[in-house]
Amino acid sequence: MRPAMAVHPFAVSSATAFPAGVPPSATTLVPLFAPYCGGVGGSVGGGGSNLEAALTLLQQGYLIGLRSLKGGQAHRYELRWSGALAPLDPTTCVLSFPQRPAVSYRFQLPAHRLVMWLQQCQGEALPEAFWRWLILGIEQPA
Repeated sequence: MRPAMAVHPFAVSSATAFPAGVPPSATTLVPLFAPYCGGVGGSVGGGGSNLEAALTLLQQGYLIGLRSLKGGQAHRYELRWSGALAPLDPTTCVLSFPQRPAVSYRFQLPAHRLVMWLQQCQGEALPEAFWRWLILGIEQPA
């Protein structure tokens, strides 16, 4: 029989943080995500939006945006996610392109990483850090 895994005393997951059936507000989530996402003011990556706005978007569960390409062209995309209520919760994401229904990317990452990218959105565009991570596997330096 395997020994039970020890849980870090400060680890927070959605299973322990919120009563069942009660969705937390973005304001409630700010103290949980702040240590991972640039603090309470929550600006990361040079000029990102505030943390509470990103958490409101997180609770929405999707982002419809436009990816600008060289030559003035752009691709519309839809990024959808689920399972994100605490910073370390695994978040399942699906990126799809309405103009190319056969193309989609499915990936999983900690919720705080998605929130950092949502903070860096400019209008309906995900930041370059997201696309570098997705296409090249390059992490943004801390």
